[in-house]
Amino acid sequence: MKFFVLIALFAVAAANSYDAPKYEAPKYETPKYEAPKYETPKYEAPKYEAPKYEAPKYEAPKYEATKYEAPKYEVPKYEAPKYETPKYEAPKYEAPKYEAPKYEAPKYEAPKYEAPKYEAPKYEEVTYAAQPYSFGYDVQDKESYNDFEHNEKSDYNVVTGSYRVVLPDSRVQIVTYKADANGYTADVKYEGEAKYPEYVEPQSKASASYAAPAYQAPEYQKPAYVAPAYTTPAYTTPAYTTPAYKEPEYTTPAYTTPAYSTPSYSTKVYKTPAYKTPTASPKY
Repeated sequence: MKFFVLIALFAVAAANSYDAPKYEAPKYETPKYEAPKYETPKYEAPKYEAPKYEAPKYEAPKYEATKYEAPKYEVPKYEAPKYETPKYEAPKYEAPKYEAPKYEAPKYEAPKYEAPKYEAPKYEEVTYAAQPYSFGYDVQDKESYNDFEHNEKSDYNVVTGSYRVVLPDSRVQIVTYKADANGYTADVKYEGEAKYPEYVEPQSKASASYAAPAYQAPEYQKPAYVAPAYTTPAYTTPAYTTPAYKEPEYTTPAYTTPAYSTPSYSTKVYKTPAYKTPTASPKY
């Protein structure tokens, strides 16, 4: 703040000590003007001379008819080709030597069998919530001697059921079972009497006599060779025909003399240019 105050005091002191300059008005002198002296130019009309025109001299071209000489034709000399009968040599054929193939009985090696290693799968028991169910099926197949029946049902807690099967001794086995929280109980019954048929010893196929296969060597048949039949080619001498020559026809060209037209010449009209005196205006 003190700085601005000092600047203001300094400015006031400077204003009080300023002397206004004295100004003198410049003296103006009116310029003296002298009108320029102008001389009118002397104009001389150009002298015009009409050009002299000379008609060109035309000379008709001299035409000389071309001299044509008929070409000389010489009949070509033809010589019949000399033909030589080819010499044929019967090919030499050598009967191939055939050797009976040697047969070796194949050696049979019994394959080595390694019993696969079986690893019992790891089974993780999965528990499910008890659900009511019931099912039943009955199978009767006389061709395979299968005759059995099975029925079962459950109500969340108790499982009951029964199955029936025909045994090989013709008896019928009937099993009625029940499974609950106390365990599994079954009631087994049999119907009918056991029957055992007489035993008949089966005939074993292994006891049959084994006959080794008989090997018969193949019979070799010598191939029959038939010599090829050669036929001499028939040659026909070509017939020569003299070519027909036609004398060329010459047509004399028709020459037409060109028509010459004399050019028309127009004389130019000369106009004298108009001269305008310039006006001078003084500049101040």
